[in-house]
Amino acid sequence: MAVQQAPYQLLERDGSFEVRSYERLILAVSPESDLSGSSGFGRLFNFISGQNRDRKKIAMTAPVLNDLDQAQMTIAFVMPDEYRAGTVPQPEDPSVRIREVPARRVAAVVFKGNPAPRMIARQRAALIEWLERRHLETIGPIELARYNPPFIPGVFKRNELWVELKPLSQ
Repeated sequence: MAVQQAPYQLLERDGSFEVRSYERLILAVSPESDLSGSSGFGRLFNFISGQNRDRKKIAMTAPVLNDLDQAQMTIAFVMPDEYRAGTVPQPEDPSVRIREVPARRVAAVVFKGNPAPRMIARQRAALIEWLERRHLETIGPIELARYNPPFIPGVFKRNELWVELKPLSQ
């Protein structure tokens, strides 16, 4: 079964590095305790399974995002394209909030495997080095984007690290 993915326009590719343009995204966001998704993932899954004020089921999409650079890590589900900030059912769980991310340019590094801290650190360093070589300035935190369910073997898992790029000069 195909899962809807957050649409983007590919602006540039350099090996495993990409620059993309994303339209606005609507996210359901929850605090998360660690990369295993032991707390926040369950809250978000309950939300899309109908634990919301409209009792409406919401399709699972990809990627699942983790904000890695906050004091409190977060996990976010991208809402399907048909939703706008005002049309997403309101969560019953007060720790789940709806957030709109404006259109943005993002630099990404694509990698396979289970996103363990050591692998994330290695990919983060590679992304930062690539950005510095290209003289690309960033704003905001680095995010982990995961595209596969946990039961998929690591060698087949697609992951990315994203970081927002400063807008181009007008």
